[in-house]
Amino acid sequence: MMFTWKVLEIIEVAGEITQVKYSVTASDNSVSTEGFWTFQDKTHFLQKETTEKDVIAWIKKESIIDEKCIIEDNLQNQLDGINQQTALKKPWIMPTFTVKI
Repeated sequence: MMFTWKVLEIIEVAGEITQVKYSVTASDNSVSTEGFWTFQDKTHFLQKETTEKDVIAWIKKESIIDEKCIIEDNLQNQLDGINQQTALKKPWIMPTFTVKI
């Protein structure tokens, strides 16, 4: 599954990027998330050359656990759950019948 990342807001203190508000959406638009990432690594500085791809790469690098980006992995788990769902009949609705001719 492919995911589309967007940086919505960058928070900096004394030129250092401390937090980023991001949005991630699955390529089929069925699941998405939005959140704030607080950098543990205090070496990210906003410069003229800094791109959105750079900031996304920094988030992905810090969010890797067991060789997986936890943000994308959680979205994939949600997507897998949606694909395994089955619709249930509501027990409080009386069943109806259809006359077949």
